[in-house]
Amino acid sequence: MRPAPIPEDAIWPGAKRIVLSAPNGDLTNEKIAPVEMLADVPASIGGVRYSARCMLEPGDLEKLVDGGHVWVSFYGGVPPFCVDVTDKDGR
Repeated sequence: MRPAPIPEDAIWPGAKRIVLSAPNGDLTNEKIAPVEMLADVPASIGGVRYSARCMLEPGDLEKLVDGGHVWVSFYGGVPPFCVDVTDKDGR
C-alpha cells in the first residue's frame, strides 16, 4: 500500500491540497518520500486534520485476504489517527 495522488474530484469542501515532507523538511529525502495530503479543520475536532489517499500495490489484496495486516507508521510524532476504506469513487 502506498500514498496515491489525490484527484480534484476527491477534495471535499473546506479541504486544501498540501505536500508533507519528511520530518527534516527535505522534499528530496530518499528514505521518506513527500506525500500529497488534504488538510482541513473539522469543527468536531477543533484542529487540523491531514488525510492521505492510499492505494493497494500488486499483491497487497492477496496478502490481506490471506490474513495480512495494514500498518500505519508516523515519522516525527504520533498524532491521533483513523483509517478509512472507501470505494473507487471515494465513498
